[in-house]
Amino acid sequence: MLDALILRYLTKRGVIAYFAGQIIFFGLLAFYIFGIEDNSMDQGETPFFIGMVVIALVWAGVCLLFWKKPKETKDLNTAETES
Repeated sequence: MLDALILRYLTKRGVIAYFAGQIIFFGLLAFYIFGIEDNSMDQGETPFFIGMVVIALVWAGVCLLFWKKPKETKDLNTAETES
């Protein structure tokens, strides 16, 4: 659901970076929780899902900062000729 809101404001490069970053950061989070901390699925389930939400929100903000589509501006000359 957050993806639908974010994708319309990102450039093509931003969309690629958004999805690639989420996959990479989710993988790193899973490796940390289940590999380094050695939690079982029962112990690590809640921190993993909370981490996924935090990563999605933070990475969406980062992508919007760096890859936001520029605002479309209409020239005054073209606006006057259309009316």
